[in-house]
Amino acid sequence: MGRTMIAALIAMGMLTGCTDWREGSETVEACLKRLAPKKDVVDPLHNSPHQWVPSYTYDVTKLAPEALRSLIKVSQTKGQTEGITVLEGSSSQKARDDFHDRPATKEGLLLIADDPALYKVRGRPGLYRELIRQGCDGQRAGMRLINWSAARADLMVDDKFPSGPTAAEIRAVQELDRPKIKDLIP
Repeated sequence: MGRTMIAALIAMGMLTGCTDWREGSETVEACLKRLAPKKDVVDPLHNSPHQWVPSYTYDVTKLAPEALRSLIKVSQTKGQTEGITVLEGSSSQKARDDFHDRPATKEGLLLIADDPALYKVRGRPGLYRELIRQGCDGQRAGMRLINWSAARADLMVDDKFPSGPTAAEIRAVQELDRPKIKDLIP
């Protein structure tokens, strides 16, 4: 029975063409749909008249090596003083926390790791409602926008994003809200 079940699951996987969602190209429209807010959710910042400075985080795990080299080369030409910052590390939580705690720059920040490999870059200032499209436009084949944030341009000090809690501090608060299984058993 067990072998039959395993064989059936493997066959279904082959028939459905299981692939990693990060492989290949994604159109801007598909990216916008993937990142769209839930139906009937009102975004209070949608019609904000202020200029916003975005920070985009991309999963670049499936980016081809030559495309990755091209990304680094483009980022170096954008930077006035130095090029992209490359962090080499594992896929450990500490390496990801270090990556997330660093601010995005115009040149970009790259975490080379097993899975996921991440790239964070600052986008062009614009209206809030246009920022997701800008992030989706920045994708390449094998690269997916997975997160973005923005700060009002007039609230930035010395061209730096306002500081907030670290990734480890946010995770600690999330752990407080998550009940333990042993606490749920009477």
